[in-house]
Amino acid sequence: MGVRNAGKAIREARLKAGLTQEQLSEGVCSVLSLSRIENGSAGVSPVTFQALMAHAGAPCEVYPIFAGRTDFDCFYTLNRARFYLGSWQLSQAYKELNKLEEWNFADNKLYYQEYLYLNGRIQVRSGCTDHHAIYDLFSSALHITRPEIDYSDFHHLLLSIVEIELLIGVAQELLYLGKCDLCYSICSQVTSYLANAEIDYLKKDYLCAEYAIVYTKYLLEIKDYKKALAIADHHRHKMVQNSEDSPLLELTFLTSVGYYHTGEMKTAYIYFKNTFYAAHSIESCYASICRNYILSERMFVPDDYLSQMDDIPQITFPMKKAINTSDLTDGTYDFFSADVLTIGRLIHELRTEQGLSLTALCQGLCSKSKLSKIENKSLQPDIFLTEALLQRLGISECGFTFWGSERESRLYELKFKLTHTRLLTNEQIENYLHQFHSLITKKDNILMQRYTFDCNLLSSSPEECIQNLHTALAYTLPDFDIRFIYNYHLSHSELSILNNIGFQYRNIDGNKSKLYFAKLLDYLSVHSLDILFINSIFPLTLYKYEHSLYTQHHYHEAADLFTGSNHQLLKGNVATFGYFLFYYCQCLAECQQYEPATKFAHYACSIQELYELNSNSEVLQKYFWSDFSIHIS
Repeated sequence: MGVRNAGKAIREARLKAGLTQEQLSEGVCSVLSLSRIENGSAGVSPVTFQALMAHAGAPCEVYPIFAGRTDFDCFYTLNRARFYLGSWQLSQAYKELNKLEEWNFADNKLYYQEYLYLNGRIQVRSGCTDHHAIYDLFSSALHITRPEIDYSDFHHLLLSIVEIELLIGVAQELLYLGKCDLCYSICSQVTSYLANAEIDYLKKDYLCAEYAIVYTKYLLEIKDYKKALAIADHHRHKMVQNSEDSPLLELTFLTSVGYYHTGEMKTAYIYFKNTFYAAHSIESCYASICRNYILSERMFVPDDYLSQMDDIPQITFPMKKAINTSDLTDGTYDFFSADVLTIGRLIHELRTEQGLSLTALCQGLCSKSKLSKIENKSLQPDIFLTEALLQRLGISECGFTFWGSERESRLYELKFKLTHTRLLTNEQIENYLHQFHSLITKKDNILMQRYTFDCNLLSSSPEECIQNLHTALAYTLPDFDIRFIYNYHLSHSELSILNNIGFQYRNIDGNKSKLYFAKLLDYLSVHSLDILFINSIFPLTLYKYEHSLYTQHHYHEAADLFTGSNHQLLKGNVATFGYFLFYYCQCLAECQQYEPATKFAHYACSIQELYELNSNSEVLQKYFWSDFSIHIS
């Protein structure tokens, strides 16, 4: 199924929810604008589409048609800012948000609202204590769409994702300002709303985790320590399952505080230690915030090694002030304008900007004729083809959530589960693979490639894996030669296959393994790739390369892999960074660099435990003691 018409999607969602146009449009756009969107006489910006669909309770976020290139740039930059904020890289997030000011938020009040929210979150994460200012910022942002909102009674409203996030932010600031009852009222209404909202389950889990952070703080304030521990620990575990880094550090620290107040001091210290070292490894000031908190509250006396770790400085960011939004639009536009950027036209613009031919982009995915029709808007692309084309252009598909069929939705869910297998049994993997295969045909070359690749999760030998991986790659690139990788533009699945071929060769042919990984890093340096796409694949490249070099006893070469730029790249994926450090610290020790080896071993053990991989931490501690007589606490 191709990409559907946004107006029809909104109308269907509204009718299914039993809403009038007046009810659906409230706080987002005028009734006239909604009517024009539904009948196809006006287009709709992705952020407005997202707000309308959230109001209707539909499991969809973004429809990829834009009012123009600036509209797309604002949309994608907000996604990039969210990535940096989620990985505690606050300065980079702040720089990304400043770009929206230069574009005047694409004249869209909803982009401006999200911009204000993310700036407020930067203040929160940087440790800013001006809670009146942060409260005013969140409130001003919320009033853009809800000027008359009553925080004690908004349960009847239909809320967008950003409005939910703003309400959670407001609740936290109210708690800091001593208004516990109103904080509780907002939390109660938000959790009730989320329980009944038809939101993508990963987004819902994330929002519930953000709510849980505030609600746990409220419970700690009223000294309901047992419930605070239960709430924090439940959502911490859920974030581990979902590999969601962003709320995990805060939930882990709150779990530590919960254990402390329920008398389990040893367990409390472990959770604190894991939070501290994981945050310190990515140079996040949250490490300093947590250590300062436990010292000021006299919870623990940190061990000698942790006490001597440097502080990560807290950066002060200028507080943004809300402006008058009367000159900004509600995100509707003339559907027949020459500036409208369809997904096909976006692909065309990105392709021509990179000097890429039709043949080079569509190779193995579709015919040159089909791509040409997609670009000139005479053909709507299949959703999975759209993703692959964007990926080959260096853009992450994660910024887009397409309006698709139930089949496509189910395939997405299965693909995610098969990507995050750490906590799955072989029986569960087999079941998911069977379900995935039942939804596709042999003509679906992109999906067949993914299925064949995922089948390697159950392969019994490196030789079998390599054979299956080459079979998977041949669905789109039958004549691929790793030596000339810079001549190709590759999708996420294709790069994942190459990652795994290099990894499987580590015990069979070390030189081939090194060739694959070296060429993959060459690909990263040669091609223009966005950070969101880079983060989805290349932290794994670095981890697998490090593991391979360690296996081959190339310790000095492995130690040299941890450069400043590679550290910056690994910060965006803490779980993968932990795997990288597991081998990196051992290589340092083998090179007799014992001081940095000890530090990175502490990081590695804590990140493994953060993600409930305690056995890995125990193994590493035993290695360091038995091989180097170094104690890792």
